[in-house]
Amino acid sequence: MSRIHSSRDWILRRPPHYDRAPRRAAVSSRLAFAFLSLFFLSVGFQGQSFAAPTSASADTITSAGRLHELPASEAVNRKVHLIGTVSYYDPNEAVMFFQDSTGGVFVNSDHIYPVRTGDLVEVDGFANPSFRSEVASGATIRLLGHGQTFRAPESQYADLAMGRGDCRLVTVHGIVRAQDIEQHQNALSAHLDVMMSGGEIQVYLDPSFGYQFKSLLDATVEITGVAGGTFDAKNQLTGIVLYVPGPSSLRVLQKPGVNLENLPLTDIDEVFRFRSVEDRSVRVRVRGALTFYKKGDSAVLEQGGKSIYIQTRQTDDFNLGDVVDAFGFASDREYAPSLREGSLVRVGQTEEIKPRAVTYEQAASGDYSDNLISVEGTVISQLRGPFSETLVVDVDGHLVNAKVEGRDTLPGFQQQSRVRLTGICRILPLGPWRKASLFHLDLRRPSDVVLIASPPWWTVRHLLETVMALLALAVIIATWAILLRRRLVVQTSRIKRSMIVARERSRILEKISSNQPPDAVLSAICNSIKTLLPGVECSYLLDGMNVSEGDLRQTSRQSNPSRLFEIALTGDGKDTVGNITVEARPGYVPSEDRHEVYEMLSETATLAIRQSLLHQALVHHSTHDALTELPNRRLCEMRLSAAFDDVALHGSGLALIYIDVDEFKEVNDQYGHRMGDLYLKQISQRLLAAKRSSDMLARIGGDEFLVIVPLEASSEDAEGVCERLKTCFEEAFSIEGRIITGSASFGLAKYPEDGFSAEALKRSADHAMYGAKRSRSGPTLVRG
Repeated sequence: MSRIHSSRDWILRRPPHYDRAPRRAAVSSRLAFAFLSLFFLSVGFQGQSFAAPTSASADTITSAGRLHELPASEAVNRKVHLIGTVSYYDPNEAVMFFQDSTGGVFVNSDHIYPVRTGDLVEVDGFANPSFRSEVASGATIRLLGHGQTFRAPESQYADLAMGRGDCRLVTVHGIVRAQDIEQHQNALSAHLDVMMSGGEIQVYLDPSFGYQFKSLLDATVEITGVAGGTFDAKNQLTGIVLYVPGPSSLRVLQKPGVNLENLPLTDIDEVFRFRSVEDRSVRVRVRGALTFYKKGDSAVLEQGGKSIYIQTRQTDDFNLGDVVDAFGFASDREYAPSLREGSLVRVGQTEEIKPRAVTYEQAASGDYSDNLISVEGTVISQLRGPFSETLVVDVDGHLVNAKVEGRDTLPGFQQQSRVRLTGICRILPLGPWRKASLFHLDLRRPSDVVLIASPPWWTVRHLLETVMALLALAVIIATWAILLRRRLVVQTSRIKRSMIVARERSRILEKISSNQPPDAVLSAICNSIKTLLPGVECSYLLDGMNVSEGDLRQTSRQSNPSRLFEIALTGDGKDTVGNITVEARPGYVPSEDRHEVYEMLSETATLAIRQSLLHQALVHHSTHDALTELPNRRLCEMRLSAAFDDVALHGSGLALIYIDVDEFKEVNDQYGHRMGDLYLKQISQRLLAAKRSSDMLARIGGDEFLVIVPLEASSEDAEGVCERLKTCFEEAFSIEGRIITGSASFGLAKYPEDGFSAEALKRSADHAMYGAKRSRSGPTLVRG
């Protein structure tokens, strides 16, 4: 509890500690804070401090800039005496930032101080090591009067990601991509996702500022706030956060071009063509000893107690303990910093990384995320699949999954065997702040599981034999047998439940591995949840359409107290493609293993969505041209074969139009291949606009296109389609200030006049095109 010193001096009597994420202090309300602030201001003297100033020794840190740049190793127990301005303070979220002329720092507050944003204060306390050194909780804060106003320089995303401007007022420009009102522990908080040039940041501000947040979507804004961040349990930066101090700190520079209600409707199957991603991430290089390696999938490096997860397609042979350099791009898809699209290179050294023996609470806290650890527990069940095995182990009263992949099998362990597990601690983050919640172990080899003790010898049969032999102790033994039976019933029930959950997980994973549609997998997941947790309803929303079974009304989070669990479904990026919701029906009784079921739900649902999106992307890339996004030669051959099958079945007509761009090599030679690529893209766009919806346009070569034209009795004839396509070259092409008067040669062939097979028809169209080319001249190139 806190107490008052002198007249206005609040001190928390607790040892300093560091809270690793934006925290939620247990405070009463904003009204109570305002009342306390007015009370303390009324009994003091204007412009005086809460207590006599404290003299600073030579070792005391007296400027925010020095504290901010202090190495973490030197921050422990260093005294701090600062005078400056509170640049941001939200008592409900327990977030306070302090700034003076030298820089800014974060003040770790865990109770209400009678100060507000803009006050001049004096801070006495101790430094605390973190991403940037901070003032530990329990500091003494005295009000001195009104603080000064600091300039908020404009910052870019790269500056914020590198820590420049950290804990200081900055100004950023960006486009609002998403908005919502989050229900935090003590109050509502407005949240904006703002896309800057280089990356996306999170912006938090008070909902009472009066903004119409929905109208800010797609608006270009200028925001002034204090630069902060989100961190994992190891104080590693995982995101950028901006805290807005007041209503005037957000200014709309450009309103959205179109209101949301006025946007045109788009067919669901055409949504993907509007996606555009520009990734300017640069490849980075890290070094460490290899503690985990799965060919074609992932690896983990560890160095000096820090570790990093790497997604890689590499299939080279590496040994655990090899010191390697990893090259890849920074990713935000994991709980801790990670690399994607990684490559590994040996440096010719080896290093033995010994596992850290930890408890369940230590592992689940996130402090050992992706580290090599060892835990001890009791075997509950052992599940064997064709390419992996999973041990379900009771560790300190919590169930933990330990999985090893490959054809090498684990030895069989009896239930209740005591084992030691060694593996990589993989954290599953939950909640809006992605806090560490659950974890599982990725084992590297069967020898990572060591038997410590066999199951207990005592059984019901042995107890009965002892009763027969020792009649004098019949009462004691009978009582013991009853107690042991109850214990076995409870344990057997837990084992059966764990095995049921594991079987359901295996069944769902089989559906995922067979590339079934995502709605089929999500439907199976919902059915499993309703089976495992009687009395609940499970529904999912995918791509804006509720396709789950049952008539469930969609309700908001605030108006639906029966909601038990909800997880957002995301793809490889940050975009949310749907969610899964678990709600309680009347009379629902919570199950003890519901959290394990929720973990299974989260893992399998996320894996299903990502597997589906990956499969769709691979299919698209294999059948479409990378430059123009038109069907490639492979897809064209498939469609042409299908068209001939249709002709044979229905007796309809078919024509091919072969198009070859004239003098395309001269465009490349004169202006370069980039200009040639842009020229081809404009040609593709014009041809797409000119063809009929029933026709198929494909790029089958460098400057060659093929159009499949189905002919029906009531439709336009092939010659008319060909003439319309020729008009695409009547207007000159304007490309980056240069004018290209282009032309192309067309060759038309019709079935059956020009050929009875696909190959014959293509040869006829090709011959016709070359005949047309010999009678035409190339494009005239004019410099703009």
